[in-house]
Amino acid sequence: MSAGRALVEAERTAPTEIHHRPAAREAVAQVARYPVAPSRIIQLAATLSVT
Repeated sequence: MSAGRALVEAERTAPTEIHHRPAAREAVAQVARYPVAPSRIIQLAATLSVT
């Protein structure tokens, strides 16, 4: 799941971009909905309240 890995890496290097940009928040929400979503993405989605 490369989208999940990319989002985790983006959150690690530029957390403000992930936390405040609507498009990034929507991407996190979409990836978190997958049954095999990485646990880090699920945690991030919960932190952002986008689940």
